[in-house]
Amino acid sequence: MSETFKKIDKEYCITDDSVNVYKYRCLTAGFQLDEVKKNPIGYHMHNREKGVVVRWDDFRIDGDKVFAKPVVNLSHPEGQSIADQIEAGFLNAASVGKIVVLEASSDKNLMLPGQEKPTVTKWFPREISLVDIPGNYNALANLYDKDDNELNLSDLENFTIINMKNTLDAAVIFAALNLKDGDEGAVVDAINNLIDKADKADEYKDLLDAKELELKTVKAETVTKEVADLIAGGKTSKKLTNALAEKLSKDYAENPSGLKDLIDTLPAQVLVTEQENAGKYDGKTFDDLYSSGELETVKNEFPDLYIKLRDEKYPDLKQD
Repeated sequence: MSETFKKIDKEYCITDDSVNVYKYRCLTAGFQLDEVKKNPIGYHMHNREKGVVVRWDDFRIDGDKVFAKPVVNLSHPEGQSIADQIEAGFLNAASVGKIVVLEASSDKNLMLPGQEKPTVTKWFPREISLVDIPGNYNALANLYDKDDNELNLSDLENFTIINMKNTLDAAVIFAALNLKDGDEGAVVDAINNLIDKADKADEYKDLLDAKELELKTVKAETVTKEVADLIAGGKTSKKLTNALAEKLSKDYAENPSGLKDLIDTLPAQVLVTEQENAGKYDGKTFDDLYSSGELETVKNEFPDLYIKLRDEKYPDLKQD
């Protein structure tokens, strides 16, 4: 019986810490080798439809590089051809595919020159393919979360998993939540509290809107009363006729300050009603009123008429 597989004594670099073509990188320190070893399979050019063509053996980590040796599936229709290409030096690269992201960080301290996206700090690939060019675009596009839900690159920006073993990140988190370092239970409580507040955001907004409406109503009522008081004062001081008072009430309904300034500049007027009441003294002279004892009444109630009659009686009299 012929062998159905062939292990080739050639090491491939599976991954390292470098920035990939999508401007993010996966740290070797977070490479979950135990997960990979559970099913260390791969395809040719990430083509799953053609079946498994390789499994990986003899994993070795050297610095930031992960190495492994291929065991080619000779029962695969292209198995012998792929083994021949490897041994002849025509198939020299490996590429991780269907990357499962367990943790990611946007920490600027983890970013290298040319890196624009977050750093994947804990991860593993579900397959490692033999490819002609390393850093295969299809492989790098295959990102998944721990529940096997596909991720877009933009998802990494908000991929938030708190790693309490990371002292720097933990310190930042504790400081932001105003907690003492090491109290992990308090962190959970604080986050749940923030979530509760977020859930009540609409309720708080409705309450704020109601208070703002109430304040607006009170201000409007205050302005209305102030205008009414100014109009009433203007009438009492005989500066406003009824018609003028009505017009100014409308024109200055929302401007009590302007109304006050205007009324202050107006002189007192002899209103129509006063003119009608003063009609009974028509034709009477200063002396007539003096003789009848009505002069003092005219002086107090109709000062304008009193001054007119006095000036007629004493044209040369100067008043201080």
